[in-house]
Amino acid sequence: MFPYVNALTVYDGRLIAGGYFTTASGVAASMIATFDGSRWSPLGSGTDASVNALTVYDGKLIAGGWFTIAGNKVAAYLAAWKRATK
Repeated sequence: MFPYVNALTVYDGRLIAGGYFTTASGVAASMIATFDGSRWSPLGSGTDASVNALTVYDGKLIAGGWFTIAGNKVAAYLAAWKRATK
């Protein structure tokens, strides 16, 4: 496997990276990860295949790619995450 990043965006004050990878700076992260300025974290359980595009729309993080599972739910090539209530 040759890991790579396809897309970057900022969501909820964090950098979001999507691509084809299983770790982000040594932290397990399945195809999508967040960076808070000092450390990387997985975005939930991630996806089962590559994330090719990221955007923010209507308060949600939208990802598109070759995945069929996102966050342990069926997601045919498109998924959305909404920020947690603070």
